[in-house]
Amino acid sequence: MNVISRIGCAAALAMAGSLFAGPASAALSDDDNACLGCHAQEGMAKTFGKGESLPLRVDGAEFEKSVHAPLGCAACHSDVDLKTHPGTGKSFDSVRAFSLAKAAVCNQCHEDAFKQHAGSVHARRIGEGNALAPTCTGCHGAHAVTPKTAYQTCVGCHSAALAAHQKWLPNAAWHHEVVSCAACHAPAALRMVDLRLYDPAAKAWVAEKPGDPWFEKLAKSVDADGNGLDARELLELVNKLKAAGGGAERTFRGRIELRDSFEAHGLAGKDAAIRACDSCHQAGAEPFRYVAVSVTGPDGRPLRHAARPQVLNSPQAFVALPAFYAVGGTRSPLLDALFVLALLGGASFPIGHLTVRWLARRFRS
Repeated sequence: MNVISRIGCAAALAMAGSLFAGPASAALSDDDNACLGCHAQEGMAKTFGKGESLPLRVDGAEFEKSVHAPLGCAACHSDVDLKTHPGTGKSFDSVRAFSLAKAAVCNQCHEDAFKQHAGSVHARRIGEGNALAPTCTGCHGAHAVTPKTAYQTCVGCHSAALAAHQKWLPNAAWHHEVVSCAACHAPAALRMVDLRLYDPAAKAWVAEKPGDPWFEKLAKSVDADGNGLDARELLELVNKLKAAGGGAERTFRGRIELRDSFEAHGLAGKDAAIRACDSCHQAGAEPFRYVAVSVTGPDGRPLRHAARPQVLNSPQAFVALPAFYAVGGTRSPLLDALFVLALLGGASFPIGHLTVRWLARRFRS
């Protein structure tokens, strides 16, 4: 390993305070800050057999914000022997070989995701030796792992996806905005409607701060029976959210997501992706059978509270959910009936007027 100096672990820990590029983080453990004593420095790298170099620098501030920060360095690097570190360690021919070997570490905690991934198109490409097929860190990063939408993750490699979808999918840009990639590209997965709270003024998802679970408290106070929000309760929640925000206009924006996020790892090839419009755009379509309202949690993941599927088809939905409508999928029979009555009522006036005039002429003649 090429490091700034070939020092033993004991010396590295002793010198951590002086080597650390910036002040130690109070949010990280002493052991993690000791690791960053060396690994926060610029220029650290590991060289492999084919001459490829892998940067070993870790941004302490980014790691502190990651979902793995509470676990600490040792959780993923348990193979590091502090008595000999930074010894030669196991040798690899290339960065790719190193990445594939390290993916096994993720399996220690994410077994469900690995089971899904094993049958995916990505796993098949890896098995075929495709050097571009992503490993775990290829999609999720290593030390700065934070929750991201599937679209943000996928476009890192599939930058031409929008242009490809525009060739056959009507309003492709809007579909990319409101439908998770995995909702179509993991066809065997169960889907749902996630109504996420959005702030149009800030152009951002509304988020909770650590230690302040206000959204769940508010949702539970409205959902008194605890069996999911009905249409009236959802409208009440919307009004309470507006009052809590000082009258600020915040709205629920709906997205088609997977009910179990782990199933996003089981992506099929593009030939198996869902292309049928009626999989969403018809009454009783599968994604609309499970509905939840949510806000973004402090760690970036959605915090959800269940709602009854009927809220999407109720007349109140046009007030409570003005930013969510799926043609055919959220059609309201009551509103259809009111529309027909209004249409008939509007047509009856000129017909009645013409009928009276005709009868009047007959009477005069």
